[in-house]
Amino acid sequence: MVAASSSGSSPALPTSEENALPRKFGPYTLFEPVGRGGMAELFLARAETELGATRLVVVKLILPAFSDDPRFAEMLIHEAKLAAGLSHRHIVQVHDLGRDEDRLYIAMEYVEGFDLNALLRLCTEKSEGLPAQHALGIVVDILEGLDYAHRRLTESGAPLGIVHRDVSPSNVLISYDGEVKLCDFGIAHANDLVREEASEALKGKAGYMSPEHARAEALDARSDVFAAGIILWELLAGRRLYRSKSDVPLLEQARRAEIPPLPDKGLPDHAELERIVHKALAPNRDDRYASASAFQRDLEAYLAKAGLLASRLKLGEWIAETFGTKLIEKRRASECRLPKSAPPPPRPSGAVRSRPAATGESVRVPPAPRVPADLSIAITQEESVPLFGPAHLVPEKWGSSLTGSTMDVQPSTKVVDPKPAEQTQHKETDDEILAWARKRGYVTFAFFFCCAVLVATAWMILTR
Repeated sequence: MVAASSSGSSPALPTSEENALPRKFGPYTLFEPVGRGGMAELFLARAETELGATRLVVVKLILPAFSDDPRFAEMLIHEAKLAAGLSHRHIVQVHDLGRDEDRLYIAMEYVEGFDLNALLRLCTEKSEGLPAQHALGIVVDILEGLDYAHRRLTESGAPLGIVHRDVSPSNVLISYDGEVKLCDFGIAHANDLVREEASEALKGKAGYMSPEHARAEALDARSDVFAAGIILWELLAGRRLYRSKSDVPLLEQARRAEIPPLPDKGLPDHAELERIVHKALAPNRDDRYASASAFQRDLEAYLAKAGLLASRLKLGEWIAETFGTKLIEKRRASECRLPKSAPPPPRPSGAVRSRPAATGESVRVPPAPRVPADLSIAITQEESVPLFGPAHLVPEKWGSSLTGSTMDVQPSTKVVDPKPAEQTQHKETDDEILAWARKRGYVTFAFFFCCAVLVATAWMILTR
């Protein structure tokens, strides 16, 4: 549905805000509210260049309480710069970061579809189960995007140490084309910016925290592996791992990391699948997968062995067939209410591009300059040499071969005055060339005819 989602939840946008749409905000035209979280409002927007080219983006407007906080602004700007450097098919691209009307904003790629949380909610409403091959394929794509981010280096070759810190269903976007993208790396944290006094609400949701994250310890890539393991467990089990209505608070459940057995849903080789899930959810990070790529390899091996095809094309088709395309129709209707883009200025013609004519003034194109008479060169008959004529027409001083020779013909100072005698000489030369070409054609035809007769005769003899 969007290219980002915010941590937490809050009421919908105020009515006055909605009534103001569409409206300009910096270089963007906001035209549809997407949602509001604990730290930001999200809008679908149109970006337009000076020449009229447009594209859809999602603009995340940071709430004033956070935009005015110097520590938060510093953290967000640093994180958004890191996120803008991430370019991967399974990561939402950050296009722009700025401040307008005293509010920080981030413009991101628009993914037309649903976040995983909304998709699961629709499945529940329609009593429709998410096919196992699609569930496993979604987690494989999440892990691929995470591994790319975890391995990013600085210009000097040192690891950036990027940890997402909020790998959860609301930050996993799935398009109608079956694309899976991980968003909100703007909230992610490089290790050198982790601060103990930072709000836990900005560091991740308790229901998807690793034990070390819930204990406020230093994090590495294995914390994101644990969060991806929770998503996999929930997709396969069909329920939440941690109970929000339990007597034990979610944060305490995350610290304990008491993982129940994976319910057997009749998938092939359940024991192997359970081993993979529980290795990803090991409470001790040293017993966990060391990297997202190691987790991904085991899942892909299981898919291949079980004969499950995780097709992105099939995922997109399943979403469209199961839930329809009302979201696309709604977006198009909202976009139609936007003012039409101004057409680009007409391009001036090449003849008057450097100096446009005044109104009512006719444009006169000057004629081409004439060649001065003293630059004219006349070639006499003696200097005219046919390159493919009879041999007796080639001057003897060039020899029988032109290979490696240079032709240095000096321009004549004589002026040609065509006369009947010279015209007759030209005609005789042309007649000789035509006769030579005709004779050569006859010889060539006779040669190929004889070859054809010989081949036909040999074939008849051999086939008797």
